[in-house]
Amino acid sequence: MEKPVVGVLPLCDEKRQSFWMLPGYLEGIQQAGGIPVTLPFAGEDGDIKELLSVCDGFLFTGGQDVDPGLYGEAPRSVSVVPCRERDALEKKILAGAISRDKPVLGICRGIRFLNAALGGTLWQDLPT
Repeated sequence: MEKPVVGVLPLCDEKRQSFWMLPGYLEGIQQAGGIPVTLPFAGEDGDIKELLSVCDGFLFTGGQDVDPGLYGEAPRSVSVVPCRERDALEKKILAGAISRDKPVLGICRGIRFLNAALGGTLWQDLPT
């Protein structure tokens, strides 16, 4: 039996202009019998279709805030710091995964993104 390939959405540090990954995400996939692949921030539809065909499932990881515009709100606090490039990529990956009936898992920010992208809402900033 072939091991499933799991596309892992990268973390983004816009200040350092870098994309990165926590080893625990990758190790967890390996321990479960999969092959983790950290995805690039590919914006072209053809590249995204290729990623969707190669990966058997997707992990939406933690990170910065989900853009409030994704769930129909304007930012209410200066502490809300989204990465719009990441949100755009994740929307395309999620839509493609759903249309191809591929599994997705969200952890921390990832589950908040899945909630918002599928029509849910979020509290932007708990203290306020």
